[in-house]
Amino acid sequence: MLTLLIFFLLFFAIALVLPTVRVWRQTGINPVVLPLSDDVAGFVGTWFKLLIFTLGLYLALGSLGLLAPVGEIQLPIYATTIGWCLLALSICWVVIAQFQMGKSWRVGIDTHVKTELVIHGLFRISRNPIFLGMMVQLLGLFLVHPDAITLTVFLAAYILISIQIRGEEAHLRALHPDSYSAYSGAVRRWL
Repeated sequence: MLTLLIFFLLFFAIALVLPTVRVWRQTGINPVVLPLSDDVAGFVGTWFKLLIFTLGLYLALGSLGLLAPVGEIQLPIYATTIGWCLLALSICWVVIAQFQMGKSWRVGIDTHVKTELVIHGLFRISRNPIFLGMMVQLLGLFLVHPDAITLTVFLAAYILISIQIRGEEAHLRALHPDSYSAYSGAVRRWL
């Protein structure tokens, strides 16, 4: 489980910290826009932060031998290999998608700064390649460490991300009415 904790921390650093610093330096704008408000965006942001914290704590306690797996699920032996492949693929996929977003990359919905609509690179095959990469990462985590906690995190993240995506779609549709309608008609939400 220590290897999973290291991967989790590495993924967090590469997928959140580095792009945040990059966009902040390029634009002077903090790209992390997770409100603490009592609306849908605030709800999703709060629960997603709680989910990530819980997963990190679970992996840390498991790595230290202070917590045994909860509700282990038996999968074929090759599931672990597939899981590690998905973990490796997910980190590469997310980094590429974030790089392709450039200055438009945000965590949450930025209602104060108009960003460009990104439709090139991985965004030609998925309207949400970063969220897709995150879901692949959580699926890989479940396959490597199949238990009730990693399955619950995977399912809860899917629900929260699906809500977030719909909010972002409404925001982008309002920000880029014609181009986003054409884009969403040509490119699927996931794949």
